[in-house]
Order: sequence, then structure tokens, then C-alpha cells
Amino acid sequence: MKEKFFYPLFIGVLLLAACERGHDPTPAPHHVGKEAVQGNEQKEKVKKEQKPLSLEEKFLPPHFLVNEFTAKATSRSIHLTMRYTLSEQLYQLLEQYRDYYFVIQYPEELSRVTHVDRSNAVKGPLPANGQLSYTITISSSWIDDIPKDLINRINHGDLRYNLLILDKERSPVHIFNDVQWYPSFDPNKGSSVISEDDGART
Repeated sequence: MKEKFFYPLFIGVLLLAACERGHDPTPAPHHVGKEAVQGNEQKEKVKKEQKPLSLEEKFLPPHFLVNEFTAKATSRSIHLTMRYTLSEQLYQLLEQYRDYYFVIQYPEELSRVTHVDRSNAVKGPLPANGQLSYTITISSSWIDDIPKDLINRINHGDLRYNLLILDKERSPVHIFNDVQWYPSFDPNKGSSVISEDDGART
């Protein structure tokens, strides 16, 4: 009699144990929410630890191309017009970075007689509507008339200008020497870069 009672009880206990082992309860909803909050906090922490955006070495070709550069002078002023193109990559960076500036460094022949060695910083247009090409005009003026032959040389494109690109702190991040000749630069033929000690390398 005891054996008849023992076997069904033993099988029942085994079945119950097997059911408990296969049972996989879903976590309570408040646990999922807590994990999601912790995950978001971790992402925010990673974002804060990332380096701030920088324009260092971002304006190098092919990401920044000067398509046209012209200079027009009167006896007491100069107007420089520059048309340039951004790459998609630089466009996206500037969308986040926002402020950048252009400064033109004037040739010695001009700065010597005007005592104006560079333009004021002009804020670059902020990228918008997917537009990659932009035109800016940079102007400077002075008190005394400059010689007529110097005006002619400026208007004929005979002088050399350097383009400085500044970040939002107005610190230079790139310098284009002889920017007026940059549109005719052929990347397949190499280039000459003027270093700060006036040496040239190819």
C-alpha cells in the first residue's frame, strides 16, 4: 500500500521540479526601466568624455576648395571676393561647430603704405540647406591714398595674399599661402608649401 502511494508522490515531485527548472519568468517592468536609465546615463557619460569638436586640419583639400579669388582696389580701400566649396564631411562638422572666420593677410607692398597688414575677421557662412558652395567679400580701408601703380597691380592680380582660417576662439587652424593662385593648383603636379622659416618644400 505504501509503495502504491509513494510512486505517484515521487513522480509528482519530479514533474514539479522539472516544471520549475524550465520556467523563465520575464523581468518585472521596473527592472527594464532601471536598466534603460542606466544605459542612457552611460551614453551621456561617454559623450561628455569625448573630445570637443575641432577644426584643426579640417580645411585641407579636398574638404575645402577655393574656386575663385579676386581683389579690387581703390585709392583708399580693397575688396576681396572668394568663392569656395566645402565637402559633405566639412559641411556636417561646421553644422555642429557653428562659428569659423576668415582673415586675409595683405601683401607687404600694400601693408607698408597703408599700415594695414590684415583684414578684420569675417565670420564664414553657416552651412544650410545642403549648400556646399559659398561666396564671401572681405574689405578693408585706410586713411591715405595709395599710389596708382599699386592700385593697378592689385586689380591685375599681381600681388600675393594669405588666407587664415580661424576657429570660434579666433585661433588660426589653417593658412593658405598665395590663396589668389589656389584655384589653378593642380594636385597631380604637387605643390610648394612655404614654412614659417621661409623655406620651401615640395
